[in-house]
Amino acid sequence: MEHTYREIPPPAPLREHVLCLWTETTSDRQPPGSMRVLPDGCIDVVWTAGQSPHVAGPATTAAFPDIPPGSTLVAARFRPGMAATILGVPAHELADAEVPLAALWGDRRARPGGRFGESRLARDGFDELQALLLDRLEQVEPGDRIVTTAAGWLTRHPEAALAHLVDRTGLSERQLRRRFEAAIGYGPKTFQRIARFRRWLGLAQATPPDGRRLVDLAAEAGYADQAHLTREVARLAGLPPSALLGTSG
Repeated sequence: MEHTYREIPPPAPLREHVLCLWTETTSDRQPPGSMRVLPDGCIDVVWTAGQSPHVAGPATTAAFPDIPPGSTLVAARFRPGMAATILGVPAHELADAEVPLAALWGDRRARPGGRFGESRLARDGFDELQALLLDRLEQVEPGDRIVTTAAGWLTRHPEAALAHLVDRTGLSERQLRRRFEAAIGYGPKTFQRIARFRRWLGLAQATPPDGRRLVDLAAEAGYADQAHLTREVARLAGLPPSALLGTSG
């Protein structure tokens, strides 16, 4: 079995809360703990066939999940700021953590029986994961609209001064930080750092290797200079830029 990763749009009833559904199969030869998962400002519910689902909290550095070789995973990636109300816990309590979903929802809701554990087919996993989330969605209030709008603005303007965001929201800096921490898992400054990192990574991966100039990519992504880029990528990904791009193609 080869390593594969695929994203699909969520069904219409979940689109307000869920950015995408994704599935991944790990190679039979891939050692556990060798997969590097990079911060993206999101929270995921992840379900490995044969195991119970868990929450992958908002990350501030690279994570190395212990996934058995030859596994099939399905997951829902929440839009920034939209997971906390569904999960029933402030997002900052999940930061840089993996938490069993049963610890948040109880065994009855978070460990449903079904076909996925037996078939290990992604389509069965998606069916059961969607049913799990739709059932929960009927019981919760909407997410924090101010935070979700602010997070979207920061994603589009990761180089902007945070004072502009404070002016746009009408909140004090302290109020904005508290609401970001509750809804996303960390304050707007950290979210902005991650958004800028993801912009750089997307630009770099879209550029042919022989055309990548880190100084130019740093400027385009909103970093002050190449040294700033190098420091931030090392903090968030655990590798300097060139080495990280070498691992991700």
